[in-house]
Amino acid sequence: MIKTLPEDFIVEEMASLPLAESGEYRVYRLTKKNWTTPDLMRFLARTLSISPKALAYGGKKDKHGLTTQYITIRHQRDFSLQEKNFSLEAVGFMRKPMSPALIQGNRFKITIRKLKEVEPVLLNLEEVKEHGFPNFFDDQRFRGWSPEIGFFADRVIRGHYNGALQVFLKSQVLSASASERERVAKIIDNWRDWEKCLELARGLTEKRIFRTLLLRPDDFLAALEKIPREEIAMAYAAFSSHLWNELLRRLLKELIPELREYQAESGVFYFWKKLAPEAFNYLKDLKLPTPAARMNFPDDLSRRLYLQVLEENNLQFSSFRTRALSRVFFRSFQRKVLLFPENLEILETRDDELYPGKKALVLSFSLPRGAFATMLIKRILLEK
Repeated sequence: MIKTLPEDFIVEEMASLPLAESGEYRVYRLTKKNWTTPDLMRFLARTLSISPKALAYGGKKDKHGLTTQYITIRHQRDFSLQEKNFSLEAVGFMRKPMSPALIQGNRFKITIRKLKEVEPVLLNLEEVKEHGFPNFFDDQRFRGWSPEIGFFADRVIRGHYNGALQVFLKSQVLSASASERERVAKIIDNWRDWEKCLELARGLTEKRIFRTLLLRPDDFLAALEKIPREEIAMAYAAFSSHLWNELLRRLLKELIPELREYQAESGVFYFWKKLAPEAFNYLKDLKLPTPAARMNFPDDLSRRLYLQVLEENNLQFSSFRTRALSRVFFRSFQRKVLLFPENLEILETRDDELYPGKKALVLSFSLPRGAFATMLIKRILLEK
């Protein structure tokens, strides 16, 4: 068990920042808990009375942890502050905004609780040191998605803009209160009665969507353009990550005879205990491309398996050439398949003060940008 307390999941962003004594962008170290990064950025824009476009960050950090990352504010004023669940500390200036390209990785300090015994976890750690673990996108990547709702981006690339709009609205309240889910359900029940939908709408984005549909009743694409660019980009990334995960699943099943299954919300994750030399040599430096109209595959095997994924989803490479939404598109990048935690240390084993009769284990390690520490935790908690 992890994330019982925010302090059980500590993340520190490692970034290569070209700091200067002056510049257009002031750089801050942001420490937070109980906030997602996008939600806190919106809150800061309102609180500091600045444009949301003035804020930039490189990575989205977990809400259920104590996290530190770097952001920039395009403003000369020092906005350093200390609040209950976050703090901003000015550290210098840059001549460009913060971006993912500046992130090198993340350092983690994680407390695993409610363990019956520590020894099996330590044995799994030894296996990971030698054989690594798979670099799946974990469930956090798919927040706002469920099998019943489907993927926003999947609807868009098929030209189903009406459906995409409904998927967006449902996804926004998937983890919200029952009253919020009921409100959106009423919107769907009153679909095409745009006056009623506007009456039920909450928040700036929803109101902009239904004001657009009041003026242009069947122009769902124009309504989709009212969704903030960042939210569209996150939805595209979720669908892209889903397909990448599916490709990795098939590749592992093709190569490794004995795999352990972990059923997660977003699908099955496969783990190995040990890798045969041939499989290890193939996987250790392997990178697979994320979906786009143009992709560079490392070999015929990965290309063949990806074509299977496309065929089963009734998609083609050209499906990802969509520019329906003017501000977002699919761009392929290479993602490592096999990871090793760096600077792995066992900091402490102790009796768990929160769960009498159980044990707690404290680890520290580093992972490259885009890797999920929770995937490593899943691996080392595998039972024999």
